[in-house]
Amino acid sequence: MNQFWLFENINLFDILCPHKINEYSNHHTFLDYKKGDYIYLEDDIAKNFFLISKGKVKIGFWDENGEETIIAYLKKGDIFGESALLNQPRRKEFAQAAENNTELCPVNITQAEDLIKENKNFSISFYKFIGFKFRKIERRYQIMLFRNTKTRIIEFIKELKDEDLNPSHTGNNELLIHNPYSQSEIAKLIGTSRPTFNILLKDFKNQEYFIWQKNKILLKSKFMLEF
Repeated sequence: MNQFWLFENINLFDILCPHKINEYSNHHTFLDYKKGDYIYLEDDIAKNFFLISKGKVKIGFWDENGEETIIAYLKKGDIFGESALLNQPRRKEFAQAAENNTELCPVNITQAEDLIKENKNFSISFYKFIGFKFRKIERRYQIMLFRNTKTRIIEFIKELKDEDLNPSHTGNNELLIHNPYSQSEIAKLIGTSRPTFNILLKDFKNQEYFIWQKNKILLKSKFMLEF
């Protein structure tokens, strides 16, 4: 898996985007959203799943107290809303554009079934992917429920390290990994506030565990050895 919920070495657009298929191309359009626009809400009817061609999408839900919980930030190449293929008629989460100029390729159930039938090997990977996604969400919930904020940050960065297919070894047992998230996005994903997250980042840097950089995180030797 590459980054979060992505297929390694599989081009989803070539396989699943209807505008690539002759019989659908003439009447298939992309959908454009501004930051803050909702793509769907909880309890909406699930008619499509979506491929992200531009921008970023936030996935989450509201608890009984009306508090927002974020479970994922998705970028170009990711898919979401695939519960439409799993006989779940209603959405259990919301999806919201997190950037301006977010562009989505919608795929309805009939189109998806036709396209997957034409790619039997891919269909097996597709459903394995859905199972992987649910296991990962379940693990993240367990981390949030039973571990303190510092440990949740460590576990999140360990996930980034494990999912990075091309990390850079910088010597002295240090590793530079890719990070597609902003500080505020990670804070929401691990269930803490931005100020608390910033304080802990400084602590980790001072203790020489890791250093936050733009779009990257430098894992120091101490982090590599202890975690």
